[in-house]
Amino acid sequence: MSKKQTIQRPLRDPDHLSKRGVPYWFSPEWTRATNSSATSFGRIKAIKEKNGEVNLYMQSQSGNHSYIQGSIQEEFRQWHEDRSIDYILLGMDIDDIINETE
Repeated sequence: MSKKQTIQRPLRDPDHLSKRGVPYWFSPEWTRATNSSATSFGRIKAIKEKNGEVNLYMQSQSGNHSYIQGSIQEEFRQWHEDRSIDYILLGMDIDDIINETE
């Protein structure tokens, strides 16, 4: 039996606060608060869909993914586009950062 892993709050400031005030930390942490008081955290994953679009999903302890509803999807895309030049300057391939679906 595996032990429940507690996700810790990243030490840096969030990359984004959703319209509802939920903090998100994107690459490399891929974490978000799971309650309104931001005392509990969960894993998120950016997944490139077959149509090429990238969406955020919550990742369960068993590894299953559930789509994150709401405007955070568009907010994440904008955050990602704003940093595209950073990836180029760092010599990173964006596809290495975003997971492809099988």
